[in-house]
Amino acid sequence: MTEDDFDPWIARLQWGEQARQFREAAGIEFGEADDLLREKGFYETKLSKLENGHLGPKVSDVDAMIALYRPTAEAAEQFRELASDARRRALPGPTPSARARQYLSLERHAVEIRMVYNEIPGLLQTHEYAQALLSTSPGVVASRVYALAEERAERGRRVIHPGGAEVWVAVGEDGLRRSNGGRGTLRRQLEHLGHVAAMPNVSFRVIEQSAGNVAGLAVPFTLLHTAEGKPIAFLATATRSDYVRATSPFMNTFLDAWERAATERKSATILEERIADLTDN
Repeated sequence: MTEDDFDPWIARLQWGEQARQFREAAGIEFGEADDLLREKGFYETKLSKLENGHLGPKVSDVDAMIALYRPTAEAAEQFRELASDARRRALPGPTPSARARQYLSLERHAVEIRMVYNEIPGLLQTHEYAQALLSTSPGVVASRVYALAEERAERGRRVIHPGGAEVWVAVGEDGLRRSNGGRGTLRRQLEHLGHVAAMPNVSFRVIEQSAGNVAGLAVPFTLLHTAEGKPIAFLATATRSDYVRATSPFMNTFLDAWERAATERKSATILEERIADLTDN
């Protein structure tokens, strides 16, 4: 990662992953390490927060872990350098939640993105469509709708573009029929979706209603894979968001949805027909 695109959120995740690897290489279970480090001044949830990248490590934290896990001198020095990066303050952004800013960092540095949703994912939404959608959300203050919609559209432009991350998107057929903002807004949104789907690094499939119950549509999620770390699954609900590092079940769920979806050729036809319906009537 260069200085220009350095991001302390990513450094925290890298450092936390390295801390976990040191612990496992030392043959120490999480519970044992937690007990031993609490004797050195850690509080109850500190080790978990550090390993999951939710907390920047102090110098004393790094020293305590090195003393316990005993990595090589070279590895220990690299560990200290990465910890220094992880302690750097992140620049403030328009999204107030620290967890949300961390997600945006992961999203921006992703080399692979896989999504399964029963609606048009935020990364693929136009400003117009996002504004119409957000204006109906009981959890969004009216004065913030326009800015949040613009932020969502800008994220899409920054993350999904030719030459960017490899992207796989599986969308439930119902998501192509919800006319937030009216027929014209939906038509222009679907036209944008078609433009994105035509990019060489984007694969797009529609999960038809005839596919029956598809697990991924019941609990929509995004799988992000960065060059610096392991895949992370992101799930968002109306009240909270979660990151999950044990991503195998999510990958299996995504693959199930992908295999049960229409082919990319047929999906393109479904999208074209839906746009035509909105244009003709």
